[in-house]
Amino acid sequence: MKKIILACILVTGCILVSRAQSTDLWQQFKERFPDEPAVFIERSEVLNITQDGDSLRAFLDVSEDVLHLKEQTDMLSGKRVYGSHFNQVANIKAKTLVWDKNRYKEMVVSNFKKNSDRSAGIFYDDSYYYSFDFPSIASRNRTQLEYRENMKDVRFIHGYVFSSYLPQGKTTYTIKTTKDVDLAYQVLNDDKKQIQFRKTEKGNSVTYEWTAQYLPALKSEDKSPSLRYYAPHVICYVKSYKTKKGNVKVLSNLDDLYRWYYTFIEKLNKENSPELVAIAEKIKAESKSELETVKKVYYWVQNNIQYIAFEQGMRGLIPHSGSYVCEKRYGDCKDMANLIVNMLQLTGIKAYHTWIGTRDIPYRYTEVPTPLVDNHMIATYISKDGQYYFLDGTSDHTAFGYPSSMIQGKEALIGIDANRYEIKEVPVIAKEKNVMTDSMTIRIDGTQLIGSGTSTLSGFPKVFGGYELDRSEKDDVKRYVTKLVGKGSNKFYLDKYTLASLDDHDKPTRIQYDFRLSDYFQKLGDELYINLNLNKDYYNDVINITSRTSPRESEYKYIKYEVIEMAIPEGYTVEYLPPDARINGPLIGCDITYQSKAGKITASKKFYLDYILLQPDQFAAWNEAVKQISETYKESIILKKK
Repeated sequence: MKKIILACILVTGCILVSRAQSTDLWQQFKERFPDEPAVFIERSEVLNITQDGDSLRAFLDVSEDVLHLKEQTDMLSGKRVYGSHFNQVANIKAKTLVWDKNRYKEMVVSNFKKNSDRSAGIFYDDSYYYSFDFPSIASRNRTQLEYRENMKDVRFIHGYVFSSYLPQGKTTYTIKTTKDVDLAYQVLNDDKKQIQFRKTEKGNSVTYEWTAQYLPALKSEDKSPSLRYYAPHVICYVKSYKTKKGNVKVLSNLDDLYRWYYTFIEKLNKENSPELVAIAEKIKAESKSELETVKKVYYWVQNNIQYIAFEQGMRGLIPHSGSYVCEKRYGDCKDMANLIVNMLQLTGIKAYHTWIGTRDIPYRYTEVPTPLVDNHMIATYISKDGQYYFLDGTSDHTAFGYPSSMIQGKEALIGIDANRYEIKEVPVIAKEKNVMTDSMTIRIDGTQLIGSGTSTLSGFPKVFGGYELDRSEKDDVKRYVTKLVGKGSNKFYLDKYTLASLDDHDKPTRIQYDFRLSDYFQKLGDELYINLNLNKDYYNDVINITSRTSPRESEYKYIKYEVIEMAIPEGYTVEYLPPDARINGPLIGCDITYQSKAGKITASKKFYLDYILLQPDQFAAWNEAVKQISETYKESIILKKK
């Protein structure tokens, strides 16, 4: 929807130290952070909010001072400074301080190259970056950077994340303004009270300062959500300010945010093209109910409009008209949302523009009434019985009645009219509605298992599978099918497969396949050992509680059913069947049963995952269940020659 908040948390002003102090400083940080390649001596941002007539002006001064602790730190030589339409970069200065004979010599950077920042999946993007290289990166040398961001709208103040990819001696976020500016702020994820706050006043000037010292580097951990879920940071926004004409509201509450947002859509869809009207009328004529009309409009947009993202100034906020998007057959999230609203209006059905944040963003409208909360737009339909349907046209394979996975649990800001809106939380889809099944028959043939099976995907497994299976390259599809139905070991070979109902939103995707699996079982004398847990989901996936600090994220909750029917080889009898097992953890669990009957052994398993965000205080419960499940996976069947 918009790329207004830029991930540029590099920074800081030069710290002048004496020659003797520089040696001591290197030794001090080397001892404190012996395994790190470098450290921020200081990293800071200073936000200045000033009044220009009846308007506010904001600019951010960013600076950093990095001390290199190891010789091999060339990976830190390349830098980028990001800007966009809303945050214009100016006054970049960079240099390396080269330590030579107990003194620093300056090497100033002069070559700054401006580049367009085109992200994957973005058709047009007005963001950009300046790239450059620091010279002479080596132990004891320092690299210093400073620049200014001129902000076009104070509503887009993005706050400050204190953690960084390097450890920090000192990190500071400062806001300088006046008593006429009513500023709201809050510190998040600071349970250890690492951030110190100070507010000072002098005359009509007010300074807010947040400081932390000796913060360790923020380490990357697998399956982590965005860092604002767990990293200490401060968010702030201007509620209002005083002028000679009176008080001016900016973001004093959610009403202010909504009134501003509504200006982006109030003039849309005043004229409708004959093509759009004809499509809407045809859908209505072919539908037997209002709900069916909504469903068909939603599917029409999914199937006929190509998602292409735009990030271009206010174009990142204001949708195109429905007629324009219909004609061009492409658009971004807000274009597709507006088209759904427009088409339903043409059929006489009310639908509503809806602002929402994806799960990358941890904030809620009811807590932070600012643009920090959202980065996406959908449409909402409210049925006569009060059920809410969240219609995300960008999610191609999502069935009607499901939200897209990325907005589960998020607050939606539903625009009713010019003065009314509603906040509604998008449900987290229960695991019972996201189901995978896999049933197969297998037999032993020499040293191989030969098998055939049928797998089905419904709910979010169908959605995510659809993105991978709906490809033009057959090799890519086969690789994904192999990943999806593969089992036992890396000696699994997919002989053939067929797909059905891939493009039918309302039916499970069905995959039929034949496979071989070599060298999977063992023969010891007269006995044959085979483990029918061919899929060991989350085997030994124990979280290190002592080192992991971030939550763990899952795309969706789900249940997976598996049934394996194995023919008992001729001349063998069942010597041992593992006991049935049931592990019903609060976050993960499985039931496994075994049965021998009429020359066949049947192993049935139900596995489930029941979280989308696993918090550190839940790690112990997770580990306990995973250990029990992993032990159960080790059980093998024993067959013995008669």
